[in-house]
Amino acid sequence: MSKKEHSVSKITLSNGLQCILNKDNTKGFAALNIWYHVGSKNEKPGMTGFAHLFEHLMFEGSKNCNTNWFSIVEPISTGINGSTNSDRTNYWENISPEYLERVIFMEADRMGYLTEVLTDTKLEKEKKIVIQERKQNYENSPYGDSEEFIQDIIFPKPHPYNWQTIGYESDIQKAKLSETIKFHQNYYVPSNSSLAISGNFNSKQTIKWLEQYFGNIKSNKINSYNNKPLISSLKKNTFHEMIGESPATLPKLIIRWPTNSHIFSNNEPELDFLSTILGDGIGSRLYQKLITKTQLAQSLEVTHYSNELAGEFDISINIKQEINFDEIYKITIDEIKNINSGNISNEEIILAKNKYKLSINRQLEKSGGFGGIADMLNYFNIYGGNPDKINNILDRYNKVLKQDVIDAAEYLLRTPHLRLHYKIKK
Repeated sequence: MSKKEHSVSKITLSNGLQCILNKDNTKGFAALNIWYHVGSKNEKPGMTGFAHLFEHLMFEGSKNCNTNWFSIVEPISTGINGSTNSDRTNYWENISPEYLERVIFMEADRMGYLTEVLTDTKLEKEKKIVIQERKQNYENSPYGDSEEFIQDIIFPKPHPYNWQTIGYESDIQKAKLSETIKFHQNYYVPSNSSLAISGNFNSKQTIKWLEQYFGNIKSNKINSYNNKPLISSLKKNTFHEMIGESPATLPKLIIRWPTNSHIFSNNEPELDFLSTILGDGIGSRLYQKLITKTQLAQSLEVTHYSNELAGEFDISINIKQEINFDEIYKITIDEIKNINSGNISNEEIILAKNKYKLSINRQLEKSGGFGGIADMLNYFNIYGGNPDKINNILDRYNKVLKQDVIDAAEYLLRTPHLRLHYKIKK
């Protein structure tokens, strides 16, 4: 069976807004997804958390729609949300086609005219919500208190990945209205945005609406110096122990590498495969070694993720007894050495490819939401400069050979990493 080609067209408005259309009338709804090319990496020390704070503020009303967004959009949608990471902020709605014009108008209004009705009352409300969210996800979440500690070590200052996307509580608390307004005016502009619509809609009419509602919004030039790959300055392996304050019940071994595998880097696919072979599922190498055969660990997770400037490779293992830290660390590193020595089969590569294909195809089955077609079109447009790359998404992964994964293992072995023993408070 041949793969499905996604119809992709792209227009750029006179103010720089890039609009991507993927028409598919087999769908019963239209998915709108807009990316602003701003994340926590665009913040400054002392002013962290602004990108995520604005994710919240964008739902609190704009000049011509000065009310809570959810109260208007939820009744006409099957989903609405937003998210922030280190590199971008996005917003999306899955709606009935007859309401597409309304949502396009609302998106344009909060891009161009949100700050005209942004008040201290709204700001203080969202600051409290964000601080509470931070407490839930870090201080009061199992192992959450380790993340800031780790991030500060593997991406030492002044790297813009030094802090978590949610920011520091003290920075959020002291954020001023004038500072947040300036942040919006700098980054929430057409020339720093990508808007994708996927699903059931009329293309000609939709383009007219985009031009009508977005076309008069002023833009500016964005300084893109911090969108270029930047390697961590971590120079040697570091070992740390910490007594956890979060409500965790098991000790944990965390091994994390800062990597040069930024989005679309040559070694991104092979590190993805290495993480799959090491720790994806009960048949993976570390699962077999640490859980099935030795019962040293309760659970484990191996992940590799690429961001715009750099990547991270993480091995997290929930262990049964604190005395096993050193033994589990040695088994884990030895398994990476084992792969680097060439002890890897073609079958393992094929299995990793099939798992990745399955994951991508599941994403492509949906038009909207996180990771759906509209979201992926913006991903390829912002990071790759061409949304049509969605039709070749698997090409780089199909080319991965056994030697590439061997090279990925070698890369980890010669790259400095953090080894953290997370102990449970007695």
